[in-house]
Amino acid sequence: MEKEVIIASIFRKLFWMKKIGASHTAFDNLPKGFPRDMWKDVRKIGKELIRRNYLLARKHNYGFGISLNPKRLNEIVEIIEKVYPNFERR
Repeated sequence: MEKEVIIASIFRKLFWMKKIGASHTAFDNLPKGFPRDMWKDVRKIGKELIRRNYLLARKHNYGFGISLNPKRLNEIVEIIEKVYPNFERR
């Protein structure tokens, strides 16, 4: 899978789960739904997205939680729509 497709899939998953801003999920849940041999790549890309400020990270006792950055939501939706043209913003 290309990096762009993985990024769009991560964004789409978090958008579908409504993990935007203060609502977050564990970082360990990020690779779930991807093939097992890609989990390492998904984690690496997830950390890169945190550094690029597309994902917000918050420290918790179970690790850290992630959510989509609401300030960059329009950019995130554009990235999703490039890969998934039938994506509906609800």
